[in-house]
Amino acid sequence: MTLENAQGVDAPVFDFDKFGFDKAIIKSIKKESFNTPTPIQDLAIPYVMGGSDLMGIAQTGSGKTAAFSLPIINKLIDDYQKPESHKPKVLILAPTRELVMQIGKFIEIMSRGTPIKNLVVAGGQSYQPQIRKLKYGVDILISTPGRLIDHMGSNNVRLDECRTFILDEADRMLDMGFIDDVIEVRKNLPEDHQTVMFSATMNEKVRKLSGELLKNPEYVEQERKTVVADTIAHRLMNVRRKDKLALLISLLQDETIDKALVFARTKLGADKLCDELKAAFEGTDMRIDAIHGDKKQRTREKILLNYRKGRTKVLVATDVAARGIDVEGISHVINYELPIEAENYIHRVGRTGRAGVRGLAISFCDPSDVRLLREIEKLIKLPIEVDEEQRFHFDIADVGDFKKGKRNKARSSKTMSRRPGREPSVKQEKKKAKSFKADHQRPLREKSEKPERAKKAYDPLQDSYQLGAAEFGDDPVLKKLHGKAGKIKPAKVKAKKREEPKGKREKLYGKKSEKPAAVGREKPSSKRREKPKGKNSGKQKQTGGFTRFSPKGKSSGRRGTK
Repeated sequence: MTLENAQGVDAPVFDFDKFGFDKAIIKSIKKESFNTPTPIQDLAIPYVMGGSDLMGIAQTGSGKTAAFSLPIINKLIDDYQKPESHKPKVLILAPTRELVMQIGKFIEIMSRGTPIKNLVVAGGQSYQPQIRKLKYGVDILISTPGRLIDHMGSNNVRLDECRTFILDEADRMLDMGFIDDVIEVRKNLPEDHQTVMFSATMNEKVRKLSGELLKNPEYVEQERKTVVADTIAHRLMNVRRKDKLALLISLLQDETIDKALVFARTKLGADKLCDELKAAFEGTDMRIDAIHGDKKQRTREKILLNYRKGRTKVLVATDVAARGIDVEGISHVINYELPIEAENYIHRVGRTGRAGVRGLAISFCDPSDVRLLREIEKLIKLPIEVDEEQRFHFDIADVGDFKKGKRNKARSSKTMSRRPGREPSVKQEKKKAKSFKADHQRPLREKSEKPERAKKAYDPLQDSYQLGAAEFGDDPVLKKLHGKAGKIKPAKVKAKKREEPKGKREKLYGKKSEKPAAVGREKPSSKRREKPKGKNSGKQKQTGGFTRFSPKGKSSGRRGTK
């Protein structure tokens, strides 16, 4: 009898017993104070334990990690054999480093007291420790696609003995462009393996991928009214871009905020916003930090640790870096900039309202974000309530139509007319255009009534075309084309010059041979060889017309010296 029963208090019902988990797993579950499985765990665990392929749809924070981790740990314990070198038995793929680390930590906690070994392999970490552990052998390998492909290419990971393949956050995996890596991994798996896919949304891309990877799969989906958790409240704040920072600073002064996660679209934007917030709260005890993909892995781990322990109150993040942030106590998610893809809104706000705790998602919307807002509301099937009490509020309906990227013409012209210096310049332009039209319209009509004879362009390919002097005037070049200038035959003129007597030239180089020489190919060096000089005049060497330098003055030719 437990202490609770002895005192007349009903002990909480422990529903995990129905799955038949090993006693070591049950002990770990109780130690973590888990009593009742979530809906997605209730649906997915029996199929995963049974070895069926599975497609699971559940929103972020619904307990998907436990839904696939607990049954695979149990399957490995039932018939445990030591893993072979470089050959994991279970492969889990996730899109980000933070998410694989979160999964690895959960598996490590739930496999305490068992011989199961797991390894997290992700970018930003040293290769050598990973290679050493893979050599000793691991049961469960949790990895990002990029680093896994690297190890496979180096033969550090071989999937010959991998019987279970789990793909977590499949929708995000596709958004980040890992589809080719996933297909490559699938080709290296044995034919009789089990594949389990989990996704927060079921779009066309995910459906197509599931058709390629899964064989006769079971389909489970957590019942829900909306795509996001019911524990999350949504609020919209219409604010112009120039007022966003001031509004954010005023919101962060709220004492009800335990931990705030602020989203920016880009890495540069996250760093800039973080610096601006630090400057605004300088001298206070509020700690602010930023996390994104350009930061080193060790730095990111330290930032997350400080955020998890409550040392950092505000964390500015990008979409990619925030995936896998499983931190308890995030009370507020603030979308400083709305996501370009509506599905990222679901993953953003899913960082709060976890494990049944209430959370608040606040979104800033400037006039250029109206289209993104409509897509988000359409996806989550829930209109977001507008907060009209905040001091920077304005009616978005008063702004021009940004849906098609065009302002309201009437409002635009009205606004421009109020600007100083605009009205006179517009009138002047209209007056100038009117006078130009009056001056030039009539002569143009007269010319069009009596069209001049069209001038034909010269076409050298048409021999029948006759050129007239009237067409080209006094242009000397065109006169030559027309045939006014005499024809010049340069080849014959040069030939006549060669036939003329050379005079002095003939005396120096001798008489010209009967064989006609090529034009421009005369070799004066051969003439020098015909003038014998010196003792060895009878034995001429082929020197190309040049003689070697002799310091005694016995050389002949131009380059000789006395």
